[in-house]
Amino acid sequence: MTKLLGQRIMVGFSGTSPSAGLLRSVRRGEIGSVILFAPNLASRAQTLAMTGALQRAARAGGNPKLLVAVDQEGGQVKRLPAAPPSLSPPDMVHTGKVSVAAGQGRATASVLKRWGINMNLAPVTDVPTYGGAFVWRQGRAFSFNASTVTRYATAFALGSQARGVAATAKHFPGLGSAPIDTDFKRQELHPSAAQRAAALEPYRAMIPRGLDAVMLSVAGFPAYDSSGTVAALSPPIIGLLRGRLGFGGVTITDALGTPTGHDEITAGVLAAAAGADILLFTDSAPGELGRLRAALASGQIRHSEAAACYRRIITLKRKLGLA
Repeated sequence: MTKLLGQRIMVGFSGTSPSAGLLRSVRRGEIGSVILFAPNLASRAQTLAMTGALQRAARAGGNPKLLVAVDQEGGQVKRLPAAPPSLSPPDMVHTGKVSVAAGQGRATASVLKRWGINMNLAPVTDVPTYGGAFVWRQGRAFSFNASTVTRYATAFALGSQARGVAATAKHFPGLGSAPIDTDFKRQELHPSAAQRAAALEPYRAMIPRGLDAVMLSVAGFPAYDSSGTVAALSPPIIGLLRGRLGFGGVTITDALGTPTGHDEITAGVLAAAAGADILLFTDSAPGELGRLRAALASGQIRHSEAAACYRRIITLKRKLGLA
């Protein structure tokens, strides 16, 4: 049960080297992935030593290697500021050449691999609905036009995947109407039917081409789930992605916590019960695995769904040479 559930847990941590406790959890199979932020990344040599220690701990316990993720989108969000992409998403579009986005995806993945990183939480596939949308103000969205977003985001993602780094389209089902970053405040969004259709267009195009992962947002969308439950915790919204859009790859929640309306661990249990594969906890906190075990034992998390999530994660890890 530990390994079945542990593969679903992604954690962040402080500092430039993993603690003994983190290494112990990785070795026991209680954690399957980590996310790195700028303070974790002092230099390439340090990062390779850090990720190497984590991967050795995973293998020492007989587990698959870890997914090691960063947000390397371009524009305002780059955990490695000096690394590619050298262009922001809007600047890629301004070149008028989709091949540029593909090249930026390949270049970014090549550098990430040299740093021991195998998953990029990019590209942003949100379609802004107005100039005040936070994804546009922050230089993270490609365009206001859904077809343009689709072409350039697909090129970037496939470029990344061609170099062996998983790409992650985000933030499903679309944050183009969000005025502020959903990492910091709970929001309920009400895009029109036309805007909702535009927001799904990139996913419709990317999924048949083998997209590795999709990040589920932590905003509520009453048009999809009348309860107002945020996407990452919503069975109807995850069902939309799996059913209507036919996505068979890995889903990962956006950072769990305050914007979900719950504490991190409760949000993680609810996301797991809703069918999210990887549960993103920005801090490693005791209790995550225990609560998931209890939810599985009680039937809140169905065993068949937990097994399906595990298989999707392991399939991705095998593709990346991690299992």
